[in-house]
Amino acid sequence: MSAWRRAAPRGRAGVPVWDGAVRVLHALLAGAVLFTLVVDDGGPVHRAVGYAAAGVVAARLLHACIARGTNGLAALRPSLRDTIAWLRSGAPRTAGHDPLGIWMVWLLWALVGLLAATGWMSRLDTFWGDDGVRAVHAWLADALTIAVAAHLAGVAAMSLHWQENLPLTMVTGRRRDFDQPG
Repeated sequence: MSAWRRAAPRGRAGVPVWDGAVRVLHALLAGAVLFTLVVDDGGPVHRAVGYAAAGVVAARLLHACIARGTNGLAALRPSLRDTIAWLRSGAPRTAGHDPLGIWMVWLLWALVGLLAATGWMSRLDTFWGDDGVRAVHAWLADALTIAVAAHLAGVAAMSLHWQENLPLTMVTGRRRDFDQPG
């Protein structure tokens, strides 16, 4: 049995949802985003951590291409029809990301990628001193801050709605069995 499985609380093993790679990459991305939002000096450390965040997103996408189940790319297909149906049915529990969570995953990844691209562009001779690129970068940073806040609010809301500690599932990789009451 792997160390990741042993991390689940005894007597409440639950069902596996997130593998070790997903959990580590999630933690690395969260830490990098938090760091770059707090340390906003535009210096070499800020840039290195920003590029590392983009690398984490790329690694997660690569992992999704080879993983199966809730960790795989097939589980991350956004669908407006599925989202509306899920909301109309009262937002029932899902094994992995719920439909709104899937949209948020792609939004966060896109914003991190765009931030890395505009940060890199701002260092090129072509855009040196171009306030437009820096303004877009700043706007994207603000958008990421809002998206992260919305993500955290969504996780809190769904934890309450489902009566399940969703942040803990990102630590243990496991969720409460679906046949257990909330």
